[in-house]
Amino acid sequence: MTDYIAIITIGGGSSWGRAPVKEVAIEQAIKSLRDWETLFEVANVEVPINVVDVEGYNHCSWGSYSGGWLRGTNEATGEEEIIARPIEVIRRTTPNWRKRRKA
Repeated sequence: MTDYIAIITIGGGSSWGRAPVKEVAIEQAIKSLRDWETLFEVANVEVPINVVDVEGYNHCSWGSYSGGWLRGTNEATGEEEIIARPIEVIRRTTPNWRKRRKA
C-alpha cells in the first residue's frame, strides 16, 4: 500500500497533507494552505508541491535540521531516519478562495 505526503513550503512553515492516494494528499495540502491567508496571498496562485511516498514511515517531518529534509520513524526498526526517496515536485493553482472575515 502506498502512503504519500504532500508538502507546500511557505514562509518559515508549511502546509501538508498525507493519504494513501497521491491526489488526495495534494488536495489536503492545498486546503491546509488556506490557513496562511492572513499572512500571504494564497488564493488563485500557482504553488510547487513536494510529494514523496513515505510508505513504511510514521511521524514524518520536513525541515533542514538533523542533516536531512524529510525524516520519519521507520516502522520496521522504530528508528528515526532520513527518508531518502525521490521528491516529485508538482505545480498546482490554488482555488480562488474568498477572504475570510476577520473576527
